[in-house]
Amino acid sequence: MGVLEILSVSHPSPSCISKGEVTVTLQTTTRNLCSATILFVLLFAAIPVGATPLTGSGLHLPIPTINPAWQPGVSATVVDTGGAFTGTWTAPVQADWVGTFNATGTVPSSTTSGIANYNFTSLPLGYLPSGTFFIFGDLDHGSSLAETAQLTAYDGSGNLLTTPWLDETYALRGPGTGLAGAITSGDMPGWSWNDVTSPATYVFDGSTITSGNPNVAFALVSNQPIHGMELDKLTTHFGFTLAAPSVPEPSSVVIACLGLLTVIPLRRR
Repeated sequence: MGVLEILSVSHPSPSCISKGEVTVTLQTTTRNLCSATILFVLLFAAIPVGATPLTGSGLHLPIPTINPAWQPGVSATVVDTGGAFTGTWTAPVQADWVGTFNATGTVPSSTTSGIANYNFTSLPLGYLPSGTFFIFGDLDHGSSLAETAQLTAYDGSGNLLTTPWLDETYALRGPGTGLAGAITSGDMPGWSWNDVTSPATYVFDGSTITSGNPNVAFALVSNQPIHGMELDKLTTHFGFTLAAPSVPEPSSVVIACLGLLTVIPLRRR
């Protein structure tokens, strides 16, 4: 028996299907779609997907075509313990981030420089999940310093991650030096990945900024698990923080399902 014959046998004649049966079926389908929508929103709405890995090098980080609301994610709460520090996330961040990581070295801030080594194995999954926001603030050369940061990341065996583990710029905050504070290409620092002088390392270099002294923050997103990381903050006058994606507000879920819930009658007529 062919496919068309099977289908013709499997489906009852339209005359055998009552209006009530159609309504109940559509209600069930709609509720299932709504449940799937809620699950999708909760799991993925706050995590960037489909981004392009940041690789190679350039004089100016790319400006995203769509610039989400600032600040993306929730920054870790940092506690300085003197020569070491911790970072903690609590709700409403997503469950895979809820917990505390440890680090040694200097807490990165606009007034500090030095090396910080991060250990993420105490987080729920044993590593820093992909989808984490890496946020830099005011990395330029307005202070007359060549403001520079270097990042290396490690897997669970302590080996360097050798494939690009950050994606291109996700979000920006100004003001830049363009019209009405718009951010221009010249406001963005340069970058390199896996340069011959810095293998398996991201380098962000404020000396390539050509537009004066902007005040731009930018967020990048990780695309693979990270067990350990080293931040070499070579100068002062710029900030750095890690941020976790948050659970969407209930209103976001309501909006996502509102249309589905209203297209089908709630009771049989």
